[in-house]
Amino acid sequence: MAQLTERVYLVGSGLLGNRMSDDYDCNIYYVKAGDKGILIDCGGGRNTQILLDHLAQHGFSGEKLEWLVLTHAHADHSGGAAILQQQFGAKVVCSSLTAELVSGGEDTLGIGKARELGIYPADYHYEPCVPTIVVENGEKLCCGDLELHFIATPGHSCDHISIYIPQLAALFCGDVLFSNGRIAVQQAEDFSLEELACSIRRLKLLPAKDLFPGHWQTLCGDDGKTLAAAERKFAAGEIPESIV
Repeated sequence: MAQLTERVYLVGSGLLGNRMSDDYDCNIYYVKAGDKGILIDCGGGRNTQILLDHLAQHGFSGEKLEWLVLTHAHADHSGGAAILQQQFGAKVVCSSLTAELVSGGEDTLGIGKARELGIYPADYHYEPCVPTIVVENGEKLCCGDLELHFIATPGHSCDHISIYIPQLAALFCGDVLFSNGRIAVQQAEDFSLEELACSIRRLKLLPAKDLFPGHWQTLCGDDGKTLAAAERKFAAGEIPESIV
């Protein structure tokens, strides 16, 4: 576990990161909200105990976990939600489209096909969960002493949202973009370069100091440079480099 800012910690990261937890995990962030805790994404769920161990090492317990916010339904971001919800009663927060996907489980997420293609190992199992709070684009909710702004950012997937916390000038952008203005081009029906470019332009308007992507490096003190780099590529009619 690494403390990134006064309030934000990296508690998990997989193969497309620093490998501090399971290889099939995304970047997983813990945010201190007064006496409550917020987890942004939760990894693939293959070894959630690693995340809890990392939290315990810094004096944080699962009982303090108030919200688990999902940027989107892809299993490397949402697979651990059911376990954390059942074990600690954490409120799962996501978009309505994400809610439909994660509650449907393996069938709606296409996990069987992903196993066949080797995207996930043959023994991978996705446990569905029923989200507690469904948010819409532009909605603002308070947790502890922080206010979270939810922004629809489709492109990487149709259900994707990003989370901006104005008190921290922090933007959690999931898989919208990554360090050096890179993106993740997907061979999926709901992937859209046009929508992704619009989402990046939308996020660039936010006064975000720190950028926390779903994979690769965290970008503290970025001050919008990464979003601007990707926007320039799209404006020039080019496609930003893909991480996959």
